[in-house]
Amino acid sequence: MRASLFALILCAIIPGGRASALDDQTVKLTRAPIGTPIVVTPGQEFYAQVEAEPTPAYHLQAPFKSTMPGTMGLPFGFAVDADTLVFVYESPSGWDYFIPPNHQYRAWHSLLGSVLRDGDTVGLRVGPAGQKEWFVDNSRYARQPKLWTRPIAPTDPALKPTEVDFITEQAVERLIYLGLSGRDRAKIRFAKVTARRTKNVDFTFPLDAEGRGVGAVNGAEFTIKAVRTEAVITVIKAMTSDVGRPLPAPPTQNVGAAPAI
Repeated sequence: MRASLFALILCAIIPGGRASALDDQTVKLTRAPIGTPIVVTPGQEFYAQVEAEPTPAYHLQAPFKSTMPGTMGLPFGFAVDADTLVFVYESPSGWDYFIPPNHQYRAWHSLLGSVLRDGDTVGLRVGPAGQKEWFVDNSRYARQPKLWTRPIAPTDPALKPTEVDFITEQAVERLIYLGLSGRDRAKIRFAKVTARRTKNVDFTFPLDAEGRGVGAVNGAEFTIKAVRTEAVITVIKAMTSDVGRPLPAPPTQNVGAAPAI
C-alpha cells in the first residue's frame, strides 16, 4: 500500500481547564503497521511515532441529538456527532467534563440558528457522586458565563467508561525515504519534529546487487527493496528511546541470505 500520513487530533479544550491523564503514563503510537510493506517514493514518510497518554473517556452507543431547557425554560437543540467523549477538564466543584474530539458537536435554536462560537463546547459532565448530565457551554456566544445542563435520560444512548490514547505535545519522530545515493545505497532521513523546530539527520544503508538491504535508526529496524523510482520498506521493529546503529550490510557472497521482500 502507498504510504500516507494520518494523525489522531484531539483539538477541543474548555478554556481555563486543566487536562490530565491516568498516572501520567505514556504509550507509543505508530503510523505504519509493523511488518507491513510500504511502497514509497523519494520524500515520502514510511514510519512515524508519537507519544500518547491513556485518557479517560466515555463511549456513546450512538451519536444523537436532543433538547434541553434554555433561557426562560425554552428548549434548544444540541447534538453529539461522535461516539466517543474524551476527558478535558475538572471543575473546582469536582465535575469532570468530556467532549467529542474535533468539535463534533452542535447546539442551535429554531429561530437563532447556531448558538455556539469558537471555544464553546457540548458534551457530558460527571459529578463527584457519579451523576451524569449533558451540558452546553456557550459562554462565548452569550458573552457571559453560560452553562446549560440536563440529566441523562433513560432513553438516551448508553454510555460506557473507556480510555483513549491522547496525543501529547511531545516530539514526533519520523523516518523518510530520500531515494538512492549512488547505485548501491539507500538514503533515509530521521526527522524529530517539535513545536519549536525540526531536527533532521540523514543515514545511508548499503544495498546488494538486487537493491535489497536492512537498516536501523533510533531503534527502528527495517528492510528495503529499492529501485530507481521507489522502494518497498517493511518496518520490523518499532523505535526505542536509544539511537540505534545501522545493521550490518547484506552479505555480498550469498545474496539469498539477504532479507526477502
